[in-house]
Amino acid sequence: MLDIKPGISVQTKQILSQVQMESLKILSMSASELHEFLQNEEIENPLVEYSSGMHEESAPVVYREYDRFYGKVSPIDEGNGEIYQVENDGQSVEELIMNQIPGKRMGENEREIVEFCIHSLDQNGYLTMSPDEIAETLGRKPAQVMRVLAELKKLEPKGIFASGLEECLILQIRDADNGELLERMIRNHLQDVADGRISSISRDMKLSSIDVRKLIHIIKELNPRPLNGFGGDRTQYIVPDILVQRQDGQWIVSLNDKWAGALGINEFYVHMMETAHDETLKTYFEEKLKRARFITGAVEQRRQTLEGITVSIVKRQEGFFLGREPLKPMTLEEIAEEREIHKSTVSRAVRDKYLLFPSGCILMRDLFTSGISSGKNSGENGDVSRNTVKTRLKAIVDGEDKTRPYSDEQITRLLGEDGVSVSRRTVAKYRTEMGIGGAFRRREPG
Repeated sequence: MLDIKPGISVQTKQILSQVQMESLKILSMSASELHEFLQNEEIENPLVEYSSGMHEESAPVVYREYDRFYGKVSPIDEGNGEIYQVENDGQSVEELIMNQIPGKRMGENEREIVEFCIHSLDQNGYLTMSPDEIAETLGRKPAQVMRVLAELKKLEPKGIFASGLEECLILQIRDADNGELLERMIRNHLQDVADGRISSISRDMKLSSIDVRKLIHIIKELNPRPLNGFGGDRTQYIVPDILVQRQDGQWIVSLNDKWAGALGINEFYVHMMETAHDETLKTYFEEKLKRARFITGAVEQRRQTLEGITVSIVKRQEGFFLGREPLKPMTLEEIAEEREIHKSTVSRAVRDKYLLFPSGCILMRDLFTSGISSGKNSGENGDVSRNTVKTRLKAIVDGEDKTRPYSDEQITRLLGEDGVSVSRRTVAKYRTEMGIGGAFRRREPG
């Protein structure tokens, strides 16, 4: 019979407040997620002032397979800057357009106009020649060219064949809600939108600042370059969150702040709050100011936390960042202990973030590897990382006799002779992760 006795148990639990939870959420955001979050905050909160720092010179980076970096790191060319190219297997611009046009509805004359227009597009997807110029060049009537152009401007990607930026944006909001207001803003206040002159737009269009911010947000989400991502120059980009540079023998760690933008508090509304006589209005602004200060504080805390964690990582993995050796074993707990923060904070901080260093770009989470016992070594080098084991495993497979490939059992023994103690099951797991088939699949006829 179960004997149940009353008793008192004392437990210590940490209960996070809503503010702490949101602060941790901001910490876990990648650069692009933070950018979108701050844009939304600016729309909802008039006291938040956020100007995106996205510029041409803040070039994103292309993600490459991590296998390029562990075991052997090859330096990039100095001329590449921050861009890494990947192979392009996308369709051409001509294929993209012609696949959207039913052949039965297009005669020879129309096809000639279409092909001429396609080959006259600039790298952004704009057609800068006027219908009269096209008609004169091809010996066609301007009205016929204008009809063909009108159909081409309905195709995907939206905005293609526009005469310039203004028409490109207007083509994209043709069927949108508030399309008329958006078109007025684009035609009359595009420079004001770029400069963030909200009050000027608000006065001229007779709209509240909140409505203006919402319209601006929609415009900023439009694509000013319809051909970006299509054709021969198509590339998949990511934005690095952290930059690690080597200067005069020292490592310099910084956040990619040029991309993230500038964040502050709108002093105009602060003054309005201080001089307001309406208590309801004053209370509203006080709540918004409290929120704005929290956001700016959380973003600054995010910056300090990320930079501190990266400094600790670089100190442990200097050989890897220099391209001289593979990753050393390193855990979240070790970094957390050194920074005197919780392991979960480190985990959130490195989530979905990319680090750009002299030899390439890497997902921060991939810098953490658990150690595997190495019998030949001792002291601080007594463990080797799983990526080092994978590198040695690959070397063994590459050097095997393909007519008599090694079994997992044999590979385990060879690794053991090299001082790395792993089980056959671990060998099979790593081999599968690396896309290396079993002995039967690797066997070649003699």
